[in-house]
Order: sequence, then C-alpha cells, then structure tokens
Amino acid sequence: MKNLKAPSTSEEFDKSYQALITPWGDVRIPQELKELAETNKPKTSLELGCGLGRFSSFMAEQGIQATAVDFSPVAIEKAKQRVANYDHKPTFIVGDVTNLEILTEKFDVSFDIGCFHCLNEESEKKYVSEIYRLLNPGATHLIWALNASPSDIRLTPEYIAKIFDNSFQLAKAKFSRRRLVSSHWYWLVRK
Repeated sequence: MKNLKAPSTSEEFDKSYQALITPWGDVRIPQELKELAETNKPKTSLELGCGLGRFSSFMAEQGIQATAVDFSPVAIEKAKQRVANYDHKPTFIVGDVTNLEILTEKFDVSFDIGCFHCLNEESEKKYVSEIYRLLNPGATHLIWALNASPSDIRLTPEYIAKIFDNSFQLAKAKFSRRRLVSSHWYWLVRK
C-alpha cells in the first residue's frame, strides 16, 4: 500500500472522479450493507465518503431516507446526475466527514465503505465525534476499511475499538478480502 499514492484532498479526489473510471468504483452492493438495511430496518441513513452514491441510492431504493456526504464536489455532481430520473433518490451533500455542521438531524444507521481508512489520527477523532453526534442512541455505524491505510495507520479490530471506545461499542469485526486486499468490516453501536 505504501507504493500507492492515494488521493487525500478534495481537489485530488475531484481529479480522480473526473476520469471515466475510478479505481474504487463499486458496482455491486456489499452483502454487509444489505444486511444493515434488512436487520436494522432504518427510516434514515447517512453515508460518509459516498463518492458516486451507489450505496446510498441502494438505501433510498429500500424506502430509506438516505443522506450521502462526500468532500468532492465532482463526485457529488456526478452522483446527482446519475440518480436524476430515479423515483427514490438520496440527498447528496458536499461536506467534510470530520466537520458536518451542515447536518443537524439524527440518523438510524450510518455507513462508510472506504472513507475512514483515508483519515489521519486527528481526523479519525473528529469523525468519531461527528458520527456520535449524528446517530440515534443504539444506532449502528458500519465501516469497511483497509487493514493498511494510505496514511500508514494499521487498522485492526483492537485499534478501531480503541478509537471509537468512548462513544461506540464494537459489536462485530469481520475479516474481508474485498477488492482483493486485506480489510475488515466493523459494526459499531452508538452508546
């Protein structure tokens, strides 16, 4: 992972999203996200680092009021264009996952499929604080993250439990080979 230079700023992500194909573009909806919708039966959801918004679009198609945030204006614009003719569509917002003052409502579930591992330690703490503020008590936050982050932080179940400890209970961690790399799914429950 150290040889791969991952985008880290809004401008770098904008440039990546201007390409015809992004290396992290997902077509399939992960089973873990399907289970989050089926098990928790949320009325509202929040996606962090939504990119082109495919996952929030899936949630909206399930009848869930979906809100999706990304700090790339290019990604958000493409996401809005992609769902323009959908009957059920998410609300897409340009925003920073470490500072979501623009959001005040509470959510029943939230998820992040590939954003958290891009953060440094200071940003991780702000992220946790924002998710805690925006989730209802007992709500689940689902994360998929690489084990070896682009910021060189080793993300393990123990590390995730520690970072989220004061605000969330790590309910479950599952090893994954999603995208053919070592990673984990994490289910965190807001205290």
